Amino acid sequence: MKKPIFFFALLLVLLMSCNQKSYTVMHADTSVLTGDEVAYHLSKDLLKLEIIYTLNEPKLYKTSANHPLISNNAKVTIEDPIKITKLLVADTSQTFFITGQKLSDAFFVNTGETAQNSIAKDTVIIDANHIKKGNTLSFLTDSNIEVGAYNSVLEIKNNISKITTKDEAEFTLELLHLYKKQSIRTGHDVKRYIKKTKLKYTVIIDPSQRYANQGHWSEIKNDKIYHTIAPDYLFGEQVTLNDVVTLEFPMPKTDSLPSVSTQKPLEGVVYRSLPAVNFTLSLNDTRVASDSLSLTQLGTLKTMSVKDLERSNEASVLLFKSTKQEKTFKTEEKMEQLEYDSSKAIEASQIAIKSEYKAKLNDIDALIKTIETRKSDL
Repeated sequence: MKKPIFFFALLLVLLMSCNQKSYTVMHADTSVLTGDEVAYHLSKDLLKLEIIYTLNEPKLYKTSANHPLISNNAKVTIEDPIKITKLLVADTSQTFFITGQKLSDAFFVNTGETAQNSIAKDTVIIDANHIKKGNTLSFLTDSNIEVGAYNSVLEIKNNISKITTKDEAEFTLELLHLYKKQSIRTGHDVKRYIKKTKLKYTVIIDPSQRYANQGHWSEIKNDKIYHTIAPDYLFGEQVTLNDVVTLEFPMPKTDSLPSVSTQKPLEGVVYRSLPAVNFTLSLNDTRVASDSLSLTQLGTLKTMSVKDLERSNEASVLLFKSTKQEKTFKTEEKMEQLEYDSSKAIEASQIAIKSEYKAKLNDIDALIKTIETRKSDL
């Protein structure tokens, strides 16, 4: 009689031991479920980009009336800080099941009194001073002829050594005097200025996914993924978007636990590490800022027992319990006009444009003197 009792006691101990452990397996169409499992998703991070575009409309102030510059399209630039906010959401592309020892609801983001479908985490702000402004205000009001003429002046300035005869020097001087005459603004009743309108553009993207949308698209090259933000179609046909934003991130690595995908149960809870990755932001292919963000989907898969997880109080393990009403975050974008007093900007633009034209004329005068000196030496 003692042997059957001993065997039953041993079996009870083994069953209790098994119940104190938890196992995780990835869901597949062939999964056989008993109904006692807890389904959950790993977390991933989306990026919410908020870009304030400035719509610059070139206008003329003439005889107490405002007129648009017909020959110039409005141009859109970036003059304000760019805000990047990380959003923690459920990665619904994969579903995991835990059996055995239950996992506390404290490890699920979307359960309990503070349940949330997404959490706004870190925010990175690219300061306006870091955004390189390669263009002056005058380029917004210059006609195509004026732009072409001044580019010719710059070309002459950079190739003075190629002027080798008096005839070439004389011809160059004639061109410079012609442009100077074109650049001088006559009449005190005519002023050029810029009317500014502020538009806030918001888009949410997954930095590890490729896009082929009209306003933002992606490219993979050399283990990097590049996200280009250029929603020019939202501004209309007569508007030119001058500033294009590009974000560069490392490509995610393949998950390091192959047994998860082969339906072999793993002891413990499967989660992703929380790595910090470097990213760069470029404006018109010129890098203007670099920073780091922790992106869960770029981490590697790991396992940890429930006891160790509760004992360590691992803050980076953030899971989403699977629900019948899953909210999948799709790429979203919207444009809204901001309240902005443009009166001060108009006055400032008039002063800046006048100063820029004066500087251009001074450059031309200095270049004329240089060419005259070279002509006399030939």
